[in-house]
Amino acid sequence: MSAESQRQAILSAPIRYRNMMVRHRFSTLFLMFGLLCGIFCCSPDSPDETVVAMGFSGEHYLEIANSASIKAATAGDFTIEIWAGGDTSRAEVARTLVMVGNNDGGNEIAIYQGPEDSSMVVVFIDEQLFGRFYVTGLDWNADEKHYLCLSRAANFFAFYVDGRRLRSVELANTDLDIGTSNLLIGGDYDGFNSNPGNYWVGTIDEVRLWSKAIHSDEVSFHHRNPDKLTEHYSADGLVPLKGLWRFNRKYSGFVPDESGNDNHAVIRGNSESVYWVMNK
Repeated sequence: MSAESQRQAILSAPIRYRNMMVRHRFSTLFLMFGLLCGIFCCSPDSPDETVVAMGFSGEHYLEIANSASIKAATAGDFTIEIWAGGDTSRAEVARTLVMVGNNDGGNEIAIYQGPEDSSMVVVFIDEQLFGRFYVTGLDWNADEKHYLCLSRAANFFAFYVDGRRLRSVELANTDLDIGTSNLLIGGDYDGFNSNPGNYWVGTIDEVRLWSKAIHSDEVSFHHRNPDKLTEHYSADGLVPLKGLWRFNRKYSGFVPDESGNDNHAVIRGNSESVYWVMNK
């Protein structure tokens, strides 16, 4: 079975169909101020200061255009962090948290909620299945937020859920090349930058992309302190942050990249399906 056939079998099993329904740049000074004060939300005078997440109804996704900073980050050491919650509806096909493809239409990096089983997470690396994880304590159907982290250090890849390392392994000769593929949040491509589907149903609080490996101690810190970007502030601490998408305002059209790299996330699909989760 080819890599693409395997991917399709895993993501659509057991029901094989796809759901085809289809410059706010924060300055470095503001980010530094947030780190020093422990404030990582929208500005205090914002009328939407209690927004905590974007809601996904399975009809829209976010597209971050291919850029030099994203391509460089994914080609070497990197970390992707996601804070997200599922939905009470049954996932008959895989639902995408984050995906970046390649020029052949495959998955260089992808993280999904697995189909059918509400405790499943599926991860692809370099078009190959990295793991199909049945996670103790994870229930995508419950009203809960979960933290997922995929990290690469040289050829060692590690995947964590809620601070627990589920797999750490060396994948020799792994050469990730996203080409000119876009980065997606809440959906994936079934082709080269085309045929979006496998939309997310649930909420996403925040997504981060780093051009460095985050190790287990820092993963534990971020799990305990989701509002902190770094454990120990330094002027260079934010340099590896290549993408930061925090859904803490009611944005229209796109969600700004707060890392300062202009990797803004454009809302695609049915923008009317977007809803916003307020702090309880």
